[in-house]
Amino acid sequence: MSPRDKPRHLGADYAAQFRDRALVRAYVARPPYPDAVIDALRALLPHGQARALELGCGSGDLTFRLAEHVAELVAIDPSPAMLSAALERQPIVPRNIHFVLASAETFVPHGKFELVVAAESLHWMEWSIVLPKLAHALTRQGRLAIVLARGWVDLPWEPELRTLLARYSTNQEYRPYDLVEELTQRGLFEEAGRTRAVQPRYEQDVDTYIESFHARNGFSRERMGAASAAAFDAAVRELVLSHRPDGVVSGELAARVVWGSVRDI
Repeated sequence: MSPRDKPRHLGADYAAQFRDRALVRAYVARPPYPDAVIDALRALLPHGQARALELGCGSGDLTFRLAEHVAELVAIDPSPAMLSAALERQPIVPRNIHFVLASAETFVPHGKFELVVAAESLHWMEWSIVLPKLAHALTRQGRLAIVLARGWVDLPWEPELRTLLARYSTNQEYRPYDLVEELTQRGLFEEAGRTRAVQPRYEQDVDTYIESFHARNGFSRERMGAASAAAFDAAVRELVLSHRPDGVVSGELAARVVWGSVRDI
């Protein structure tokens, strides 16, 4: 594999799992983005009536919260099931939100944006197509903000959990990677800053915690199959209850926000 090849585990066939209805139904179980993520995005907005573009908005986890701080938010996603889930989340859509069924690769921006946000989505896109497009869609001072690694921090069973995830994932080609480094090495992105957004305490019951994994790549119930999914659920339940007999998962949530300029190569 040459240094400029995209990692195989981020290929289109794996990204297609986010169209699975079972995965979309499980999305509501994911922990929320910490409020500090919104604070970091707000700090990147100019004063006045800013326009923002959200790539891969999914079920609207970030969309409705970000829309409160911009004049217009164009939110795109290639999955009809995801956009349906977003509309179910908030049936009366604020007037400043425009949902668009489109991939980032085929979407044609109209006008300029002061901010483009990609929250846990940019890794699935074809960077050589999307990033140059954003370079033309952003204003001169506009920024791309990448939200990464939303999740729990230092739960005591994480080492054993990693073993279970590796065993049961349908994405056996996964390899650790750094998205920002991948984009930077390709000359597509120049980082200007980053922050760690933290929510000190959050709680989930064990059933919701288990279901949240089925909203991840590699754990769509439709692709795991009933037997494998049931075995995975039972193993995670046993692991969690060995540490938290009351069945309540609690702790700190965190995410990273990295922002910078986009390059057209």
